[in-house]
Amino acid sequence: MSTTDSKTVTDTPEGFNMTWDYPLMDAIFKRRTRRIALGSEIPGGPTQYSSKQPPMPISELEEALLVQAATGVSGFNLSDLPFCDEQDRDACGNTMIQFTGRTWPSPCGSHDTELFFWNDEGTYVMKLHEVQPERMQEYETLDDRARVLEFHRDHVIKLIDGRPQYPHTYPTMLTFNIPISDLPGTTIFLPIADNTFEMINLFLLMCGWPDGGITIVDPENGNQPAGCERWIKEGLLNSMNAVPLSYFGNASQIESGFMIQNLLLTIQAMGLGGWVHAHPVSLVLLGGTPITKGLGFRYVTGKGGSTKGIPTPVGLDGILEAYCPPYYPNMDAAVDAVVEMKFGAGGLYDPDGSSSSAFSKHREVVANVPRHSDALVQCVKDICNYIYNTYGRFPSHVDAITTPGVWVQAHHLDLEFYDRFYKEGAYTDTQRDHMRVWHSK
Repeated sequence: MSTTDSKTVTDTPEGFNMTWDYPLMDAIFKRRTRRIALGSEIPGGPTQYSSKQPPMPISELEEALLVQAATGVSGFNLSDLPFCDEQDRDACGNTMIQFTGRTWPSPCGSHDTELFFWNDEGTYVMKLHEVQPERMQEYETLDDRARVLEFHRDHVIKLIDGRPQYPHTYPTMLTFNIPISDLPGTTIFLPIADNTFEMINLFLLMCGWPDGGITIVDPENGNQPAGCERWIKEGLLNSMNAVPLSYFGNASQIESGFMIQNLLLTIQAMGLGGWVHAHPVSLVLLGGTPITKGLGFRYVTGKGGSTKGIPTPVGLDGILEAYCPPYYPNMDAAVDAVVEMKFGAGGLYDPDGSSSSAFSKHREVVANVPRHSDALVQCVKDICNYIYNTYGRFPSHVDAITTPGVWVQAHHLDLEFYDRFYKEGAYTDTQRDHMRVWHSK
């Protein structure tokens, strides 16, 4: 992870280092939902209020710190799991698919979720899936902290000017969110996950157990094997260990929750206001209707089973593309791409490749990680082809691309609202002092 670092820690506001040094337990126990931003209003009721101050956008540095806390590259993960069992057989530790450490944990280190965010100036994504760390810990010293802004600038991608367009009305939004959500001066953070990458990787794991992998069955077809009959007969899979297709596809969705918690704790440490709340209907927000473009995701329509006729998002071209058609010609190619990332030339486990890791003897370790057998790879291809040919989409029971159903808003808090309507303690010293320590220069 390299940057064009030109900033030092002495150039930053006092609040920047105060945020880094803020006690974790204080962040956990003092975190609260604080919804009312400068420039906002509550139109009626017992807490009717109209802010006397105009909206105040959070600064680029504030935004960069929030983004990096949510999803930054933090060093190497340890991948400290068995690669072989006591008989020197494949113990499926090769399910690890990245050595990169991020600020949030991920199934198999796959890191399938990208953070989208927007403000008054534009809509952006922090695309870090291919970024490699250079050190065990990327942020150790005071001077390392100053790299946050330059790293942010190096890797942020602007998608459109301004905020994504969608109806700020019910039923697209919940009624009580409409007056106070996604307002001028606020920044919205939305994790969006690709479920296909880890799903293929999970099939390679679950079907690759040395004593017989699981048999994946289709609950919409009488729990018959999902394209893997051959591999039951050949002994690769154990028919007694059957798992339905509908169980698969959710592994990556946990990642968004970790990002969101990172954001909320950092908002408290920085002294901002903010909250996690239901975002607009994802079909509208991502762009799956003619109502509005939203974020502009590509959609396909399922052709079989319970998802027949239902549109499903598969990607944002060039930004977040699912491992399935139309981004791959077929599911064989999608599976090959995942395997290649592990064992191909320059892949994770290529001892002659450019990747590095936390292992002191990197080349020796990766050279001895068991490879997926040709039979296993073909088995997974057969399962994936069954899904796509049967349902006209991949995955079958979960969307290829998903949002968590919520997003995080960060904003400068209107303290006067809380002074007027709440007991002392509704906000903490970080909110009280925020303007002084972040914006006094």
